[in-house]
Amino acid sequence: MIIIIVAVVELYCGFSYFKYRDGLKNRLNAIRLKEPFHSYDGDGFRTDSLGFILPYQRLDSTKNTVVFMGGSTTECRFVQEENRVHRCVERDLKNTSCLNIGNSGNNSMHTMNIFANKILGYDPDVVVLNHNVNDLSILLNTGTYHNNHISRSLLLTSSENLFSYKVGYPKNWFVRKYIPHISLVLLPTTFEGGGNLIDEREFPKGPLRDDLDIDSLKIIFKRSLKSLVTYINNWDVKPILMTQGSCFKHFDIKNIDRYDGYNLDSLHNVFNEVVRDISHDMNVELVDAERLMEDNKSFFYDSVHYTDSGSVFISNYISKAVKKVLSN
Repeated sequence: MIIIIVAVVELYCGFSYFKYRDGLKNRLNAIRLKEPFHSYDGDGFRTDSLGFILPYQRLDSTKNTVVFMGGSTTECRFVQEENRVHRCVERDLKNTSCLNIGNSGNNSMHTMNIFANKILGYDPDVVVLNHNVNDLSILLNTGTYHNNHISRSLLLTSSENLFSYKVGYPKNWFVRKYIPHISLVLLPTTFEGGGNLIDEREFPKGPLRDDLDIDSLKIIFKRSLKSLVTYINNWDVKPILMTQGSCFKHFDIKNIDRYDGYNLDSLHNVFNEVVRDISHDMNVELVDAERLMEDNKSFFYDSVHYTDSGSVFISNYISKAVKKVLSN
């Protein structure tokens, strides 16, 4: 009898939860702040309740604040905590808090959203920007930043946009397997952030169009990054630009058949050249990671993501750049 009652309650809670969730999602119309999950703790990766990657020095204990913004190369998820770029720079600079809000898949437009709607509230002194491959991939695959990609769109406009997000999952295996919806509705404290309830969909497997106008995509990227730098400058915050190091020569690329006819290494270099042009034209400090890291396999565990040694290496140059702009 007890089992039957529990089963009925679980069914009712499941029905109630999905009805509420779908109704909520259908009313959705918001800017996507594409940032790390808040209060996450798993696989050697932690964030605080604000979404900043741990650890870092408390803001009220230091004089300067430096914010690192970009995609997964900034996030450094698979680098040891103390070797991530923001921690290395923080140790080197002293009296400086380094906030890292890098997030996998983020492009320059996501950074504009996050800077305008969140980071400005922390009164940063310097922002370190590292963008290339995510801008390149979204523009190659959709032709625009203003798309309906399930996890990379700039706006949340429908239930589809929420598929890569979630409330969390039950910690206890028994609860997770047998009564997840009772737990969600009646015992929400048994849930925690993290995990993927629904697999995140990336880009289709079919080939890209063979007539893409690379020059026009380059212009779009330049406008986005230039607008971001201008906006940061207008708030009396000092930007630092980074080209993106890579090791395409030594590592295979996921779904490479989709890019048949397009040399991703070459296109990546083209987008890095855009970063250099903006740095020169707008008199912005540059850390030229592409030239500094020079396809050194020991610095990467795949085509663009740092190993611990790669993170520590490039952090030395970032530190020098931050010191320079703070002294001006």
